[in-house]
Amino acid sequence: MDRSAAWGIAAAMPVLAVVFYFFTRNLPPFWGYGAGLGFYWVCVLVPLILWRGGFQRAKFRLDLPSRPLIALNALLVLGVAGAAGIALWDNPLPLWVVGVMVLGALMNGTLEEVFWRGTLLRDNASKTAQFGQIILFTAWHIALLFAAGVVVTGGAPALLGGAAFAGTLWTLARMQTGSIGFSILCHIGLNIFAFTEMAAHNLV
Repeated sequence: MDRSAAWGIAAAMPVLAVVFYFFTRNLPPFWGYGAGLGFYWVCVLVPLILWRGGFQRAKFRLDLPSRPLIALNALLVLGVAGAAGIALWDNPLPLWVVGVMVLGALMNGTLEEVFWRGTLLRDNASKTAQFGQIILFTAWHIALLFAAGVVVTGGAPALLGGAAFAGTLWTLARMQTGSIGFSILCHIGLNIFAFTEMAAHNLV
């Protein structure tokens, strides 16, 4: 594990909690949540990636992991897609909002994988380093719980449990393939449905 990057993201976590707290209390909750994510991308992930050479280090090949991992990722994405479908049935969204969610998913899924699995993890990462990275990835989602007025399906257990499960799948795929292409696609797919489902519940 890149220890400097690990310390950097750990130091950023309480800052991100304050940012989500502030933005969601001074903007409509959904848009404040989006502003918090934008801060996370621009002011945390990109600087850390550039500082640690992540864009050069990460391998973007679309190498496939084992079949069980492919199946588990497909089931995860399909499960979230089902929840998004139910939410959209009850609360249809304008197409422009869906477009914004897709763009947000592309940004988040790509930058997160470049940092968490491409920068923080090294090719020879030990089991301990992999576990530590999963813990950090899960822990950063605690900052999202400081967002006010945002309904998250399943609450904190679903948010943190989902992050831990998805982070484990994407870490295993990264270590099996030596690249982050597969995890980027899975992360983007998951985020498209997760963000759309959140918009359906929270957009006023």
